Amino acid sequence: MTSLDRARDLLREFPVVDGHNDLPWALRKQVTYDLDARDIAVAQNAHLHTDIPRLREGGVGAQYWSVYVRSDLPDPVSMTLEQIDCVRQLLARYPQDLAPALTAADMEAARAEGRIASLMGAEGGHSIANSLGTLRGCTRSASAT
Repeated sequence: MTSLDRARDLLREFPVVDGHNDLPWALRKQVTYDLDARDIAVAQNAHLHTDIPRLREGGVGAQYWSVYVRSDLPDPVSMTLEQIDCVRQLLARYPQDLAPALTAADMEAARAEGRIASLMGAEGGHSIANSLGTLRGCTRSASAT
């Protein structure tokens, strides 16, 4: 058995949980969320750091999508909601590969189904206008998905 074979065996048993991915921001900047222009079901090496073939090849079992907005931009709450919508569009577009996840149990269920668990979170208090009420509203909305 080669070292690569051993590594793949380990990744099947212990998948990578990637704790930060800025794909939604890259999709905003490059193609204004046009998922047809950047179909991550096929290799996007020339444009993006992330696509489903590379997630699979890298043994990623869970992906934490960052719904990032720069703090110096106007209206960060709307932009954050756009980022959340982008992740939801990815989940709807690639249900055979990506599974929504809010809990560790969701992550385990996705793994059992052969899908990549998809979690998301905002960076910085400005993303929710430094408001716990906004956070509660977003959290309720996310759990309804």
